Amino acid sequence: FNHSRPVVWNTYQCYLRGAADTVRQDLAVAEAAGCCFGAKVVRGAYLEKERRLALERGYPDPVNPTYEATGEMYNSVVDYLTDHIARVGDRCNIVCGTHNEAGALHVAARIAELGIEPASDRVVFGQIYGMADQISVPLAAAGLPVYKSVPYGPLGEVLPYLSRRAAENRVVMAGARRERELLVKEIRRRATMG
Repeated sequence: FNHSRPVVWNTYQCYLRGAADTVRQDLAVAEAAGCCFGAKVVRGAYLEKERRLALERGYPDPVNPTYEATGEMYNSVVDYLTDHIARVGDRCNIVCGTHNEAGALHVAARIAELGIEPASDRVVFGQIYGMADQISVPLAAAGLPVYKSVPYGPLGEVLPYLSRRAAENRVVMAGARRERELLVKEIRRRATMG
């Protein structure tokens, strides 16, 4: 399916210590097969589950030791893939799924630094509808492609999914507070205009 463009994509969970190695290996396999490469890069949400399984089954903890280490892994994977996109163009596309402002700014800076045309959709931002609008609105206003996913399904499946998404990134709640502060500031600004 991926001979002329990325159609089938993988998601790479950057909370895992081996995320960068996995991306490099998968990209090498795709290129050796003459295929295009599509990746969704996320921080991830299964930390506790992974740690519990490692403990129960007696293998080393596969999770990065800190939140900051996960952010570094995310940036490392984004850097590697955006460098690749700058070389191969449309043969590689990525979705940078993040509700983290610093992570989104890092990706935006890489796009500009490498001269990747935002309209090419080679690098896009992905977020859950209703989350992190204080990040997605300025990105979209700057001409960067932003996609909002809408979780859909039975309540028993959607709520745990959303709960994991909120847990994956401790700054989501800080972002919500920041978004509220920005909205209040804008309302006050408009109220004093008229």
